[in-house]
Amino acid sequence: MGGRATLLDVAVAAGVSRSTASRVLAGTDRNVDPGLAKRVLAASERLGYRANPVARALRRQSTGNFGILVPSIRNPYFVHLVDAFTQVANGAGVGVVLADSADDPDVEAQRLEAFHESFVDGLAVVPTSTARSGAAIHRAEERSQVIQVDRWATGASSGFVGVDNDAGIDTVLTHLRESGRERTVYVGAEQESSAGAERLAAFRARARAGDEEILLPHFSTSAGREAAHQLLRRDTLPDAALCAADVLAVGLLSTLQKEGVKVPADIAVTGFDGTDLLELVDPPITALRHPLHAIAGRALDMLLGTEPPGLVRLDPELVVRAST
Repeated sequence: MGGRATLLDVAVAAGVSRSTASRVLAGTDRNVDPGLAKRVLAASERLGYRANPVARALRRQSTGNFGILVPSIRNPYFVHLVDAFTQVANGAGVGVVLADSADDPDVEAQRLEAFHESFVDGLAVVPTSTARSGAAIHRAEERSQVIQVDRWATGASSGFVGVDNDAGIDTVLTHLRESGRERTVYVGAEQESSAGAERLAAFRARARAGDEEILLPHFSTSAGREAAHQLLRRDTLPDAALCAADVLAVGLLSTLQKEGVKVPADIAVTGFDGTDLLELVDPPITALRHPLHAIAGRALDMLLGTEPPGLVRLDPELVVRAST
């Protein structure tokens, strides 16, 4: 027999109807005669039959797989988030399909369409843009369950699970000021994400005389290095640099140290995500650690229907290290 064996091939070889073969192989009918079932299974093994997962998903209206779409897998924070989501999904007995939107809303829309065509049961989405991601996410919501994670987009009505950015900024500033740091520079990004906007707004709401901002095009180590160069061109350094992402903190700290600036003696440095990256530099960097497993768990509960979709913000934990 040429080509891949079909369900009909199995049924003919076993001498049963196609529907009987289907029920036996799917395990959905316990009343099939044991003799017939044995013949079907033997024929399936002999012919090397493998079920078509797309056809099976269409019949069952479920694949057991959930998608997760992140802006950039190059950012260690999103690697940690995907890892947490995968671990939680494994514990729930479901699969995870990953895609990267390359920090581009147009690519993001294409990925969302591809997820729809692959019949995933639901989607966890980290939007690339507060303003520009909403339309594509809304279209996805019309076809499957969608939960926004870490960031949100206007125009999308799905549930949201993420960190409380306002509480996080308050915690870091309180720690710095209790450590005697009165002049803090906020190092963030002029980007489109809700997380960046919320962190900047929280800092501005708590800023005092002497506090200031350095805003860069994006969250990256290269942007952190640029922030360091801006500080080095000044006559005096601020007391502390509150970085809105770990990658910014690492780029800033490494560049300052190469130029002879001592951390934390000359300036304290903090991050915001709490990734392992912060423990690989010297000194290790103080940061807020996101409760990623809790975030992933709540998002998956909403996708599975064990928790109604809603707005969930979880407090980050301050991890104090040698950089402050």
